[in-house]
Amino acid sequence: MLDLKPRAYFLDLDGTFLDLPKTENKVSEDNINTARQLNDQGIPVIISTGRRNSEFVLNLANKINSPYIICQNGGLIVDKHNNILKKSEIKRDTALKVIEILKKEKMFFMINSLPVIYGASTKVFMAKPWTKKMEIKKYDEIPQISDVTKILTFGKLSTIAIKKLKNRLESYFFNLKFHVVSKGWSIEINDMNATKGIANSYICQLLNIDPKKAVHFGDSGNDISVKSHVGAFVVMKNAPRNIKKHGDMIAYSYKHGGVAKTIKNLFITKNN
Repeated sequence: MLDLKPRAYFLDLDGTFLDLPKTENKVSEDNINTARQLNDQGIPVIISTGRRNSEFVLNLANKINSPYIICQNGGLIVDKHNNILKKSEIKRDTALKVIEILKKEKMFFMINSLPVIYGASTKVFMAKPWTKKMEIKKYDEIPQISDVTKILTFGKLSTIAIKKLKNRLESYFFNLKFHVVSKGWSIEINDMNATKGIANSYICQLLNIDPKKAVHFGDSGNDISVKSHVGAFVVMKNAPRNIKKHGDMIAYSYKHGGVAKTIKNLFITKNN
């Protein structure tokens, strides 16, 4: 049990707040209502995601009355009206070098979480349901590279191969951050100043809240960066074991209102 009364909550989306991923709404009313009630009470609940500032993410922030949104793992921070507050881009020449390596490795990749997957072929290896909604293009259709805040890449035959590629990229690019996500099958690439931890601290500064009095809920590699910034990293029960070992507390599984259940049972009840 954490001896902490949170003054702010930061919530990852996939595998955390989005507890009904196979439905149209993606998230339960229980999660939405719990987050909105806290925001309405003056305890900020902020979305902190690897997703872009899409219509879905903006609408979700509006539903819970969240004042700010951390997107692209901190590569882009906007307010509830989608005004850009902070942007941490990967330098163009660096992005081009990364893409060249990914092409040599015959990896699939997405730029800025836009709904387009680039690959050596238009047949996506180990296609997931979400890839069916994406446009698939070959490498020669990659547009002029600019304003890159995040690259997501996947396509190896094993999670070990993904880890090896991540380690190799890290040895080449000291100015970038690499996170293994999707239970070990994908790598997210950001500028070194674009992490959820740095972004959470930035939002706390805007809110005049001590970040050590904030908590972050997550389940993936891109959430680990919050450890040295916020008061507690709350890891969902569904997270891989290598993520759980970094957690200050293990929450309920994300399914069926896991975030709401954790907040109500382990924070609100405890602190009343």
